[in-house]
Amino acid sequence: MEFPITEKFKEFSTITNPNLTEILCMDFYIYDNNGKFSLEVRSKFHEEEFTALGYDSPEKKYLDILNINRFHFHAWLEIDGYASQIEFNIEKVYSNLCVLNFDEKLWFDGQSEEGKALWKTFRSFDSRPEIGDGKMGVFSIQEGVSPPNEPVIYYIYRASCWKTNLTFVQYYEAVPDMMGIADWQLLFTDVSLKDPMVYYKYDGLKKSLEALAKAFPDKDYGKYFELLEARWV
Repeated sequence: MEFPITEKFKEFSTITNPNLTEILCMDFYIYDNNGKFSLEVRSKFHEEEFTALGYDSPEKKYLDILNINRFHFHAWLEIDGYASQIEFNIEKVYSNLCVLNFDEKLWFDGQSEEGKALWKTFRSFDSRPEIGDGKMGVFSIQEGVSPPNEPVIYYIYRASCWKTNLTFVQYYEAVPDMMGIADWQLLFTDVSLKDPMVYYKYDGLKKSLEALAKAFPDKDYGKYFELLEARWV
């Protein structure tokens, strides 16, 4: 079995440009497939756990992702007049995938009952704790609602949430490219960035993508610029 996402995260620290990026924190634990906690053992463990929620063959679908037990990256990126903190904090997801009736209490008073009911299904797995702006990636576990084998991923900020079209695999593939720039998840939603609620985020995303493209010319950011322009409707 190949582990492209695992390898992408393992290589992340080596591709970070030290001349342009000041690392403030990089702390991670990635399972070694040759280690004591073997591939076979983890496959069996996760399969038994996920079976309770009706997930099909999780050892084949999710194991590459589950190798990343945690990965916290926080840095200062500065290039050609652009300067910003960037951060992502990927946390292990398997424990939250295994429990159906769990409330992380991300909801708040003042929400509609419908909104509160949805937010009670959210479990966070990607955040920016050092920047502390409350922006995070969450997934929703809803009995009989979530598509089979793939919980819905949302991006939340303050009182707003946006449903993404990302699978877990796609989210984890994007993280090392986006490197924790603010609001990148909006590229994978149906939101119009001309909406008065979010229109100001277009310029921020464009400048952030331009900075990443300059800092890491070996990466192809063309598809992300296309996604950005597709949201400017």
